Amino acid sequence: MRLKLFYSLFILLPITGFAQNATFEILPYLNGTTSIKEGQLEIGPELKWDNIANGKSFLLRPIFRMPLTNKNENVLQIDRFSSTWRSILSVQYTKDNTKADSSIKRNSFNLQVEYGQTNFKYYPTGNKSNEIKSGQSSYAFEIKYVGFFTKGKAYAKQFSPQFRLRYSYDWKAANEVGVLNAPNSNGVITTSNLIIDKPTVSPTFSPAFSLQIYTGKNNFSYSPTIYYDLTGKGGQNNPFNNMARLRLESWVFFYPLIKDNSNVKIGLSPFLSIRTKGTDKFNAIEYGGQLTIKFGTTFLQFL
Repeated sequence: MRLKLFYSLFILLPITGFAQNATFEILPYLNGTTSIKEGQLEIGPELKWDNIANGKSFLLRPIFRMPLTNKNENVLQIDRFSSTWRSILSVQYTKDNTKADSSIKRNSFNLQVEYGQTNFKYYPTGNKSNEIKSGQSSYAFEIKYVGFFTKGKAYAKQFSPQFRLRYSYDWKAANEVGVLNAPNSNGVITTSNLIIDKPTVSPTFSPAFSLQIYTGKNNFSYSPTIYYDLTGKGGQNNPFNNMARLRLESWVFFYPLIKDNSNVKIGLSPFLSIRTKGTDKFNAIEYGGQLTIKFGTTFLQFL
């Protein structure tokens, strides 16, 4: 079974990922934010308005995202991951229905729009003197819901259903290949790594659902999660006419400092990736595991 970038010391322990969020005040109603997660750096301002009396809040977040790692060959490629820079505008509305003498109920809705422009270089003849440049624009739309429900008492169970719909149209550079060079003066033939194919683009539609569960009695939470990624044919806008993969994860998060700093957590999950339609470069069924350490996230934050 081919598991790109996942090499385990144990049966289901692969690559480790880090995540960290930080928020700092610039002006009243204006914060600065930085986030490192899923191999990407996000930075920008955050404007927030609260109506405490009605339990409503509104958040506007224009941010800039850039990649820190390359996940192009990873069967578990995070569907938010982009290989180039992105400018992002995110709008979030939260309604808190919590009463002083009742259970806690909070619903949050988020709309996000992304745009990025990239200049690609490739050499169709395998010669550096014949360089072609191509500027292409990528974009994405995302809608997300996060709920939070618990009883207003100590050691109560906590539930956070999270649902997300995402459509992306991402241009990607082709892989480098080895090209034979002309023999040198000594008759030695060398090779150079060049990109000879033009960039490609594929539309992707990705619904995801996760249920975050905390029993209220220990340092663990549990997160069954489902992703379904549908990819369309290259150059088209329809994401439903080519390939589809179902991915199942079952996370267990451990909070080493749950009483003093519950936003530090260590997560472990097996995964199962099943191709349900079409063909791709991976096997029909892929499996393995994931290990992550997160800092600065909210208690049950996932999607």
